[in-house]
Amino acid sequence: MKLNINNTKDFELIARYFAGEMSNEEVFQFEKQIEIFPENKNLIEEMKKQWEQIGGYQKKEKIDTNKGWQTLYNRLSVEDLIPENRIVEHRIIPTWTKWAASITVLIIIAGLSFYSITRNNNNLISLQTGSDSNTLIQTLTDGSVVYLANNTTFSYPSEFDAKERKVNLKGEAFFDITPNPKKPFKIETEKVIVEVLGTAFNVKTENSNQFELLVERGKVRVTLKSDPSQTQIVLPGEKISTSNNHLIKMVYNNTAYFSWKTQRMQFKDESLCNIINIINKNYKTNIQLQNQILGERKLTVTFYNNSLKTITELICLSLNLEAKEGSDSTIIIKPVEK
Repeated sequence: MKLNINNTKDFELIARYFAGEMSNEEVFQFEKQIEIFPENKNLIEEMKKQWEQIGGYQKKEKIDTNKGWQTLYNRLSVEDLIPENRIVEHRIIPTWTKWAASITVLIIIAGLSFYSITRNNNNLISLQTGSDSNTLIQTLTDGSVVYLANNTTFSYPSEFDAKERKVNLKGEAFFDITPNPKKPFKIETEKVIVEVLGTAFNVKTENSNQFELLVERGKVRVTLKSDPSQTQIVLPGEKISTSNNHLIKMVYNNTAYFSWKTQRMQFKDESLCNIINIINKNYKTNIQLQNQILGERKLTVTFYNNSLKTITELICLSLNLEAKEGSDSTIIIKPVEK
């Protein structure tokens, strides 16, 4: 039996396993299934790591997990974050409250199977997303942020060299590039090379014959690889594509085109500081961390088109933090007061 984190029965089964609610026979049968299917073993091992990192704080703090889960459950129900094929009956909630911490961890790491990551001997990192509609968000070492759509492969160096920032893309991605005139950012696709100094734009390469780029702000230079004499500067509100080995530029009017990148935001082992920066930019908010140490904490989480309040509650519940409203609509995230 291959475990599916989005299946309600599997969801509850894994929660019971991590919460220690199984009998010895149930544990034996469950672990037997884990060994049979490599996908199950990899999933459980990764979840165990996350559980040990962010699930053990209850032992150190006196926290009302039942109350916390009940509040979270009600919020998740409204936001449709709990798997769609669940049985929505009030009698199930008391049972789930016994697994409050486990369920919270499972929600946070539910996106683990949606992409893969590999490294080669040259420290080149390759991210590959699956067919799920989640948007994997990656912050690069220069502060640039990349939003990867499904069925996309993105490769980049662990550290950029001194002269340029060069990456490779196959699929679709939205780039929000940190300006650095002395070190241009270059994206190489099968058809073109995109050069940018600092801007935000969307690149789509469906197959070897199609390329499309839309600029939200700033400007980029697009050069055809097969004919470098064909090069175009693309400005905000403009769209460029390839046709019969030529670059075609036009104006686009659909400002909602870029909305896909924030509907299902997924982070893997990302620092809380980077996550907060991305949330602030996309939600036009002012969330601040109480200190720099909090920003260094890592989190794996997927937000399914959630409200800002739900996102804040999930972050706080998973890392044993709390959010307080400050002046001028500022939200301060800090450790829970004892």
